[in-house]
This record gives sequence, structure tokens and C-alpha cells, in this order.
Amino acid sequence: MTLLSVTELKSAAGDILDRAVAGKPQFVMRGNAVVMISRAELLAGIHQHPVGYYADAYGDAGRMSRERRAADAVKFTPER
Repeated sequence: MTLLSVTELKSAAGDILDRAVAGKPQFVMRGNAVVMISRAELLAGIHQHPVGYYADAYGDAGRMSRERRAADAVKFTPER
């Protein structure tokens, strides 16, 4: 593992990124932190259904009301 400086990253960014894309993670020292540059695989998105696709599941007003009350009862607070 070779630690690169920010200066080295600036001067050879293309080569460094090419190595990362080839599957060889690159490590850059920034202050007291080590940053890894590596290839990432993005997940495919969720298929978008046309408007009305789920209409039959929510045609019942009573069911919709119960689900909304249940969802409102759950409070989600993300950690920071």
C-alpha cells in the first residue's frame, strides 16, 4: 500500500483514478486522515411503476386510513 500526498494526487489524478478503476484502491493522506479511492458499483434503481399501478391495493378507504395512522405512529429520527 502506497500513501499518496494531495500534491501527488493533483499532479497524477488521471493515472491514480485509472488504477482505482482497474481494481487497485489508492490511498491519499490528507492531514491525519487516510482517504481511499476505489471503484464503486452502483445498484440498479427501483423500477418505476406507472401511475395507478397500486390503485387496487388502496381502493379501500378504511385500509388506507389504518395504514396512515400506523405510519404516523412511527416517528423516525435519523442519527447525526
